[in-house]
Amino acid sequence: MLSSEQRGRVLVLAAKAAGDALVERLTASGYQCASTERETGLAEMVDQLQPEVVLLAVTAKRAAELLETVRKTDKLQRLPVLVDQGRARSAEAFKRLAVDDFVRGADELVPRLESALRAWRLKEREERIRMRMGMLLEITQAATSSLELEEILRIAVEKVGQVTGTDRCSVVLVEGSHARTATVVATQEDPSLVQLDIEVARYPELRRALETRQPVLIEEAQRDPLMAEVRTSLLPQGVKSILVQPLICQDDLLGALFLRVSKGEASIGRDEQEFAEAVAGVLANSIRNARLHTAVKKKREDMELAYVERYRELTDANRRLKELNRLKDEIIAVCSHDLRAPLQVLLGHGRLLLEGPLEAQQKQSAEAMIRQGRKILTLVESLLEKGKGEAARLSIEPRVLDVAQLCRDAVAELEILAAEKAVALRSECPDSLMLIGDEVKLHEVLQNLISNAIQHASEPGSVVVRTQRLSRPDGDAVRVMVSDNGVGIPPDELHLVFDRYRHGPKGTGLGLAICKEFVELHGGEIWAESPADGGCTFVFTLPLAQEAARNPRPQPAPGAAPEQPRVLVVEDEPEIAAVLSEVLRSKYRVEVARDGAEGLAKARASRPDLVVMDVFLPKLDGLDAAMALKSSSDTAHIPVILLSAHQGVADKVRALNLGAVDYMAKPFNAVELLNRTERALKLRQGDKEQQDKTNSLQRRTGSDPATGLLDRRGLLLRLEQEVARSRRYHRALTLAVLRPDRDLDAMPPNMGDVMRKRVRHPDSIAHLGLGVFAVVLPECNADAARTVINRLMPDVEKVTSIEYRAAMADVSQDSDPVEKLLEKLGAPPPEVH
Repeated sequence: MLSSEQRGRVLVLAAKAAGDALVERLTASGYQCASTERETGLAEMVDQLQPEVVLLAVTAKRAAELLETVRKTDKLQRLPVLVDQGRARSAEAFKRLAVDDFVRGADELVPRLESALRAWRLKEREERIRMRMGMLLEITQAATSSLELEEILRIAVEKVGQVTGTDRCSVVLVEGSHARTATVVATQEDPSLVQLDIEVARYPELRRALETRQPVLIEEAQRDPLMAEVRTSLLPQGVKSILVQPLICQDDLLGALFLRVSKGEASIGRDEQEFAEAVAGVLANSIRNARLHTAVKKKREDMELAYVERYRELTDANRRLKELNRLKDEIIAVCSHDLRAPLQVLLGHGRLLLEGPLEAQQKQSAEAMIRQGRKILTLVESLLEKGKGEAARLSIEPRVLDVAQLCRDAVAELEILAAEKAVALRSECPDSLMLIGDEVKLHEVLQNLISNAIQHASEPGSVVVRTQRLSRPDGDAVRVMVSDNGVGIPPDELHLVFDRYRHGPKGTGLGLAICKEFVELHGGEIWAESPADGGCTFVFTLPLAQEAARNPRPQPAPGAAPEQPRVLVVEDEPEIAAVLSEVLRSKYRVEVARDGAEGLAKARASRPDLVVMDVFLPKLDGLDAAMALKSSSDTAHIPVILLSAHQGVADKVRALNLGAVDYMAKPFNAVELLNRTERALKLRQGDKEQQDKTNSLQRRTGSDPATGLLDRRGLLLRLEQEVARSRRYHRALTLAVLRPDRDLDAMPPNMGDVMRKRVRHPDSIAHLGLGVFAVVLPECNADAARTVINRLMPDVEKVTSIEYRAAMADVSQDSDPVEKLLEKLGAPPPEVH
């Protein structure tokens, strides 16, 4: 049987006799009741009973009066009101009353009360759910707003207290799962009581919740065993129930939501527990985000502080470096100046010796002394130039030289040193090999290499200096070899000898690093080899000077209005491009391109009379673009002037060797630019005879006039060069041959352009005749090369309308001759071409 608390609480408003009878009957049915007729003392009775339904058992007139009183009483105005009509003479008088139900007989009393109680309780439950959802929404909105965490928690405890009816609602935060102290950051009981540190051990319910990470509900604080140790402190406060809900987000324990009820009849039910759990999830996420934000903010502040500190350190270090650099410059300048004066005296006395009567051997020695003195003086001048500051850069002073004669002179100067070491020194440089370079620096390279060879040669030993002409598609080069018969260098140490900070066997020293630097300044390469028959050979290559065609430009027919020449300016910096355009438009028609690839495309499309091009360009630099122009029959006749802000570097030599007619340094003078442009235009070849000469030159350098690609001779030269480089530096090299299913009689005019679009700039393409093509892919293994060829073949088949087959292989470690490599991949023999 249900208890009176569970069945319901009924307030009976009736005369004493009738009220007592109703109370007796309802009490027997399990209800908790109280009865009165007068309005006086009604409030006290309501506070004591906490009724859930009101039953009127009076006359209609009196019922109207009591109903008005009920509707004015706060704790009664929302309760259902029933009228007992069993003692009334007429039921019509009650119909005007705004009540919830009527009891027409004794049998209906209990069923009507139960129905009214169920309806009221359901309504109350819906109202509580609606209120909880509204409060939870407000808490969520606050948690996701830009409010500070303290304000969010204050709002949350206030809303939770309103919903649950607790007399204390607090948020307690901890740092870590085993924290000994906690901090009260928000409380409903006293909003000003925040940032209060408490000991977790003094609150057993809080300690249990933090340890287990589970909610802890104390229904009866006075009887629960968990609260035994603190029960004496709870008695004066009248604490009845406690709920501790942990705050956990992504497995991080952040604190707890603490609820306490001290009212006599109130309790924490299932609805309050579910609401507290939902609120705890929202608050835990907000607290974690706030902590992350605080951590990030602190990290940013620490980084800013470290940046400022580091900036100060770097500023101070930069100041000290500048001071040290100034002292270094002063020392270099003083030393250079103090060295120059004695050298001038020595050279003066050397010249006086030469003017006097000397024997042949003495004269040769005096000349060698003067020659070396001049070299030292030149080096001192260079050192003095460097002493001017950081702006000075390593440069060369180019002029036309015979490298073979340079080798012979170096050998002659070092014969005495070789004789002292019992080393036979000789040169094998019969041919004249002209190049554009710096005599002092190349002379130093030769002297360093020959001196090292003499030092490491066996006793008695030999050192040989040889020169050899190399034919290349981009212009002939010279190979200089300095060989000795010493112990040699282990293969795994060959790459170390030019390192400025690591020395090879017996300490080859800093001289070889300087040699490498000087050779690369001239656009060459240098390396060391260990021949199979012993000893060591140092090899370097330099581009040879090429003759530029200098036929005068044909004059226009008499009476015809001369047409302004067209000049293509290729410059990536807008300001410089604008200046060039303005200067040149005074005499020429000007078109502008912004990078090397665009300039190359416009030159091929419009065939200008002159190209003025920067060296350092995006996508394709000026040197490579100049080489591409000169390697194509359609654009080989176009003169090119190259510009660069780098004065005196190897680009000047390379530019002239690649076919550029002139090389200008930035900043330039407008009058000088116009003069050089006019001079370059006079060199342009405009007639058929010169075009034939150009085609002949292309064939001589290994180019195919029909496609602008390499021919068989050019391919063999390029392939030999790439194979040597790949073996020397242990890099991949793939060779591919594309063969058509049938012979290609007529070559499409744009075949070269079509194929170049699908390969990288370092790759080389050759036409071997009858539609057979070969592609050289440096630093590309077979798998990567297959991707390139598969991308290229559809374009070739589309242009030629013929199906192609491809064969390819990595030839970097293949020891066969290059002609044999082509043959193995199915290339036709030379007779077919």
